[in-house]
Amino acid sequence: MSTTRKTTKFTQLSLLIALMAVLAFTPLGFIMIPPVSITIMHIPVIIGAILLGPVDGAILGGAFGLMSLLKASTTAVSPVDLLFSPFASGAPFASLVMCILPRILLGVIAGCLYRLLRRTGRETFAIATSAAIASICHTVLVLGCLWALFDAIPLKDVFLTIVGFNGILELSAAVVVTTAVCRPLMKFLAAQGALREAKA
Repeated sequence: MSTTRKTTKFTQLSLLIALMAVLAFTPLGFIMIPPVSITIMHIPVIIGAILLGPVDGAILGGAFGLMSLLKASTTAVSPVDLLFSPFASGAPFASLVMCILPRILLGVIAGCLYRLLRRTGRETFAIATSAAIASICHTVLVLGCLWALFDAIPLKDVFLTIVGFNGILELSAAVVVTTAVCRPLMKFLAAQGALREAKA
């Protein structure tokens, strides 16, 4: 990988992490619907994973997890939010697993799925499907951790209601925003790459 390519990739990764920080530490990134928070912070992770690949997706997912941990530790607004803080949950290791692992897997799943599905030659389908499946996996993994590690959502019908409501909103946002951002951005980056090659 050329120095220019590495610099461009690092800049893109940094901008996405900065965007997640803005979402994490302002009201923009989390919508409170008790007993859980609905987040749109997964969207920059999915976009980064599709544009940059699963490794960078995992880095972005790890950053997402750390930010959600910090937010839960400093500005938690519900009892369930406190479970994401290793300092307040009473089970530090379980909180770390719940904060970090699903978010890393979010980036890996989105990046790997996109690389697999783009072979079909249907770019929009590959982006939208990758965003949808990664978002579903993220919702199920996080809420599954709440259920399995903390028994925070003990009733099956309540859990399924939250998964359905939470999942549909986060999935819809991920598909619409990711597709709207990635398609024109890919065209722009491809044009910039062709321009650099022509000047070389």
